Amino acid sequence: MSISENKKLVRRYFEEAPSHPEICDEIFSTSFLFHTIQQASITPQTIESNPQKEKEAYKWLENVWSPDWRMTVDEMIAEDDRVMVRWTFYGIQQGEYSELSPTNKPVNYSGINIFRIVDEKIAEIWDIYDRLWLWQQLGVLPEIKDAISKIKARD
Repeated sequence: MSISENKKLVRRYFEEAPSHPEICDEIFSTSFLFHTIQQASITPQTIESNPQKEKEAYKWLENVWSPDWRMTVDEMIAEDDRVMVRWTFYGIQQGEYSELSPTNKPVNYSGINIFRIVDEKIAEIWDIYDRLWLWQQLGVLPEIKDAISKIKARD
């Protein structure tokens, strides 16, 4: 595939798959790797996945972050078989997330994914996003400036 075709494939991941998860069969390899740090964990993990698991993941996202959740592509860079995307996620926490009961708080946070394309399918994803900002918006962690003020007040 050309670089342009790789970018189109990855754009489908962000723009079509959330509302049409059935396209997971078209865009993902039958077995692919997802490198991430899961929810509240601090340990990097590599998860073996497949199109069916991705369809389930989109349903989970809808249940946790409301049916109106979305991701926007803020920037896309591609070379050879890799596509990097800087994105922003928007949602309202209406379901349990990492053992946190629904807060009904809106969130938006940014991340970067790197995709590896093999045989016209997504074969691998590296995922990094701003978990600190997410947890602060959900009210689990204090804002950094507030935490620093409290530490200074103790000194």
